[in-house]
Amino acid sequence: MDVEGMTRRIEDQVRAAQAHAEQMKAWAGRIEQVTGEGTAMRGAVRVSVNNAGVVTGLQLTDAALDSGPAALSGAILAAITAAKQAVADETGRSAVAEFGRDGEVTHLMVADLSKRFGVTPDLEPKNPFIARPGQVLG
Repeated sequence: MDVEGMTRRIEDQVRAAQAHAEQMKAWAGRIEQVTGEGTAMRGAVRVSVNNAGVVTGLQLTDAALDSGPAALSGAILAAITAAKQAVADETGRSAVAEFGRDGEVTHLMVADLSKRFGVTPDLEPKNPFIARPGQVLG
């Protein structure tokens, strides 16, 4: 039995686990700062959400207010969904960049975001010329 070899392997595994924990901690700090913005009614409704999907801002133009209650409520909900999608996309892409597309953390984040936000993160690199409906480019 090679006790020294086993000890080295265990110590290597502990170091790797500690490095992974530090990487996760740093990444989590960056993810906490993610926000998203979504629009509806051609920008007449604008919503901001934080990384948890909580609405942090709502802007309505006169045109939005004149659209009537049903249209306005639908537009607000659409803008919230678009803002959550933006957060999910950025978080998912960040997980891919940090842990790889097939990484366990990436798979867990996609599942969590899909469940909590009701959207599927787009993990492809962001194309600055193509937007999802309600997404703000820039």
